[in-house]
Amino acid sequence: MDLLKPNERIDYMYNDDLRIIQEKDAFSFSLDTLLLGYFAQIKIHDNYKVVDLCSGNAAASIYMSYFNRAHYDAVEIQADMADQASRSIKLNKLENRIEVHCLNALEAPKKLGKDKYDMVVVNPPYFKVPKGHVINPDEKKALARHELAINLEQIIKVSSDMLKMKGKMFMVHRPERLGEIMHYCLENHLSVKWVQPFVSKRNADANLVVVEAIRNTASDGLTLRDAIVVHNPDGSFTPEIEQIISENKKQKKERYYFYCLLCNDGSFYGGFTNDLKHRLKMHNEGRGAKYTKARRPVKMIYHEEFADKRLALKREYWFKHHSRKWKEEFLKEHNVKF
Repeated sequence: MDLLKPNERIDYMYNDDLRIIQEKDAFSFSLDTLLLGYFAQIKIHDNYKVVDLCSGNAAASIYMSYFNRAHYDAVEIQADMADQASRSIKLNKLENRIEVHCLNALEAPKKLGKDKYDMVVVNPPYFKVPKGHVINPDEKKALARHELAINLEQIIKVSSDMLKMKGKMFMVHRPERLGEIMHYCLENHLSVKWVQPFVSKRNADANLVVVEAIRNTASDGLTLRDAIVVHNPDGSFTPEIEQIISENKKQKKERYYFYCLLCNDGSFYGGFTNDLKHRLKMHNEGRGAKYTKARRPVKMIYHEEFADKRLALKREYWFKHHSRKWKEEFLKEHNVKF
């Protein structure tokens, strides 16, 4: 599978456990995306359906998926960005959990459904386009930063339309537009319940906010959090931000694996283990599975690593419930010869 196109690179998120494809000269994900994803994922349950509007290369969805087993729909208007998102999802082996939709967020309620999602996350364009204002000549950057394809009022209405009763919207935005956010939320049956400001350094004005709003709930009870400082005096990230960017590296986690065997009769077998070498030995000794016992010897031709046991088991289930033709295409895409 050709992952990279000309002028693209692979960047890393969260302890280098997550990889993302980005264009060298185009709009890339930044800290605001991770801040949005971090605070949203705290409220996401494994059975949630989440829609990521104005998703870009799906960095927020990929980040959030690390912490749970929810299903994500990423909506992005730019075809190049949506294509990058799809390839990044394959790179992280998340095809069974994140789906990319190349369309304007205005069309999302009609295309994906109303009253359907437990959560909407959105990192919208921050800036209006006043008459006579000169925008960035780079169309990709202009669409990401300026309200050309959708404005704040519209994105909040779309969010409300797609949420279930009591569903949550998480948005990252500029603090100077907080008044508009609260106004448009109230007009669309959303109540802002929680605001987290961020400052570049202590005693500075806030330059970013993450907002949580809930559909069809009372408008009182707003919590305004103490501002989180992003940078130390020397320019490095503060401990609070480091926690968002990466987990504690001192905590060694057990790893789990989905694997594929090529059996002696040419068939494929998908399985799960926390020890690849021992599991292969068991299969070839006839103690691994009933299916492989009569099809020995078997050869391990592919595996994927996971930090979460349930994700590895889900990957095994997903692989087993596809046709032989699909499995062959999957293995070819991952450069497996059989």
